[in-house]
This record gives sequence, structure tokens and C-alpha cells, in this order.
Amino acid sequence: MTTAITNDLVDDRPPPSYRRRRALSTIGAFSLMLAVSLNFAFGFLVVPGSAHFNVSAAQFLVWFSISTVSMGLSSVPLGKLMAAHGTKIVVVCSGLLATASMVCMAFAPNIATFYLLSITVGIGLCGCTSLAATTIVVGWHLHKRRGTVLGGVMAAMGLGGFAWGFVFPPLLEAVGWRAGLLTIAALIAMLTVLPGIFLISNPPIPGTNAPRTVAAEQRKVMRAGIRNVVVLVTIAAAIFSFEGAFAAIMPAVFSANGLSPAMAGALVSYYSVFSLVVKPLLGYINDRWGIHTMLGLLSLAYVVGLPGLSLLGDSGTIGYYLLLPVAALSLAAPTIAAPLVITRCVGAQRYSAVYGTMIVGNCVGLALGAPAWGLAYDVFGSYRVALALAGVAGLMAMALLLIAVRTSRRPDTEAAAAYPQGTPPASSA
Repeated sequence: MTTAITNDLVDDRPPPSYRRRRALSTIGAFSLMLAVSLNFAFGFLVVPGSAHFNVSAAQFLVWFSISTVSMGLSSVPLGKLMAAHGTKIVVVCSGLLATASMVCMAFAPNIATFYLLSITVGIGLCGCTSLAATTIVVGWHLHKRRGTVLGGVMAAMGLGGFAWGFVFPPLLEAVGWRAGLLTIAALIAMLTVLPGIFLISNPPIPGTNAPRTVAAEQRKVMRAGIRNVVVLVTIAAAIFSFEGAFAAIMPAVFSANGLSPAMAGALVSYYSVFSLVVKPLLGYINDRWGIHTMLGLLSLAYVVGLPGLSLLGDSGTIGYYLLLPVAALSLAAPTIAAPLVITRCVGAQRYSAVYGTMIVGNCVGLALGAPAWGLAYDVFGSYRVALALAGVAGLMAMALLLIAVRTSRRPDTEAAAAYPQGTPPASSA
């Protein structure tokens, strides 16, 4: 009798069924991040899409701005829906909406209809990409290796972007614009709807069995702390996206510095490889040495990376090969540091709602970032000032994340203490 009780106390590993659902859900989250990487494929549609509708590239790209705005506006309600009804149903419905909208876009009779359909595309993609993927990882992985798992899942963006760069140019040349957009729609369905149905399970919510007799004053303090975290991480996300526009205009920066198009393309591929590697690395650093070490390393990368690139000009390629890995490390902050900070500050139970609010800031930064870089080039005749200021902006965003960590009450730490091996309460399966 005593031996049986002792064995029950020692064997606190998650049951096999839980581990299986956690593993399948993590694979599903990886698939959702592959869908995020299709943003690279959309870039190849600009030229043939403009010709199809007989509009300029700027007019065609209005659809992307509309989609980004609708994504930002829908992120908060979708985050609350995930918290209330689970991630699985939101992923499936959002994936179906995005797929159907893209199919309709391929047959849009004019550019105005194309713009209108981009609204529902943004709403659909918001619910079946990074918001859902990070919620799955945060909700299922309550153990000390959560950061490493999150980094591995986020690496799918770099892997997908690397692959689409080789696949889509010859594909569009062979099948044309409409078939290319239909191919993207089919990939969205494969990477979101099918995993949502067959792989993803709703994450267990830590603390469902915990007593709810919390004093009113304590609840008031907790809500105030969460509001502070929401404000800090949302502003930080806007700043990150603002300076992260470098990744989108990288070829233009290299060309302005006097590098040939071939060399610019080689450096972009070089950067992409390191952007694939640094995300798991940052997650491991968080798990091994703590979140303060990770934030400190990222701050150092912001000091060295983009400001260092501003000093290179056409002085040769060795400096680019040395500094682009550092830049890739710093630009991984929004996808790794921000989710880990949110989880530490508000816990897994409130993660989707807070992350959904953070996406609003991310979309604002995306909408303003690229034009600001272009304005800096027009005013100063180069991107050097923008690169230097981007490093300063990154440091400001890192400071906001650090303030959020230091002022939070760390509910996620309490959850991890309650379930040290990542095992959920029996009622939350």
C-alpha cells in the first residue's frame, strides 16, 4: 500500500494521451506558422496582379493594407473567442474564411471587389496563424522548455519563406496569376483547416481547479497589473514592427549601398538562414538562463546589428556577413520575446486575449514602418539614419518589455509550480 502511494507521488509525468495530444497540437502550430510564411508568396503576385487589374503596383498593394487593418481590428475579439471557446474551432472557421475569400479574390471582376474581399482575408488569417499558434504552444507547454518549443515553432516562418522563394517564381510563370492565387488558397486550407481538424486540440487551461475565492481588492490589483502589461507590450509591438520593416525592404537597402542585385539576393538568403536558426536559439536561452538574459542579449543585438549596418555602405561584403546574423537575432524579438514576456506576465489562461491586443500594435507598426523608411531615404539620401534609429527603437521596445516583466505578478510561474511537468488538471483535458 505504501509502495503504491509512493510510486503515485513520484511518477508525475503527463499521461500518454496528454503527451500525444500535446505533440500533435505542436505540429499543428508549426503548420499554422508555415501559413504565416505565405506572406512571402504574396509578394510575387504584385507584378502579375497589377497587370491583371491594369493598376499600378501601389494601387494593387492597397489590398495588403486593408487586410492588415482588418487583421488588427479583429485580433482582440478573436483572442477573446479563443479564451472562451477554445483555439480549435477558431482555427478551423478562420482557415475556411481565409480560403474561401482568396478563392473569390482570384475571380474578382475588378479591383474594388478585390479590396472588399481582402477584409475577410485579414480576419481569417488573424484567427488561424500566429495568434492561434502561440496560444497553442503557451497553453500546452507548461514545462521549463516552453521557450525552446516556441522557438522551434516560430522557425517555420523562415523555413516556409525560404521554400516559397524557390517555388513561386517558376510556378507563377507557368500557371499565371489566378492559378497562383488559387494555389495559395489551397495551401492555406492545407496548413490551417486540416491541422485544425486532425491535429490541434484545445490547450488545457491552468488553474481551472484552483479556488476562485479571491478578494475583491486583490482582483482589482491583478486587473490593473494586466492592463499595464497590455499597454506596454502593445506599444513595444508597434515599435518592433516599425523597425522590423527592414526585413521587407532589405534588397532596397543593399542596392542603395551600392551592392549588385545578385549580391543583394545572396545576402537576403543568408539573412533568411540565420532568421531560421536564431528563434530556437532564443527560446533555449530563455529556458536555460532566464528571460532577463534573453532580453539582455537582444538589447545588445539591437546596439550592434542595424546600427552597425548603417556604417558599412559600399565598403565590402565582409561586414554584411558579420552583422546580418546579429540583425536576424534582434529582429526575432517580436516572435519570441514578446510571447514569452506575455506568458510570464499574465499566464497561459489570459494569453490569447492579451496577444490579440498586441497584434493591434503590430499592425499599426507594419502600416507605418515601410513608408517611414522610404521617407528617411528621401530626406537623407540613404538608409543609414533609418538603420541607426531602428537600433534605438529596438532598445526602447526591449525596455518596455523589461518593465512589463518587472512589474508583473508572474501568474504563469505559479501555474508552472502547480503543474511542474506540464500536466493539466483532470477536468481540463
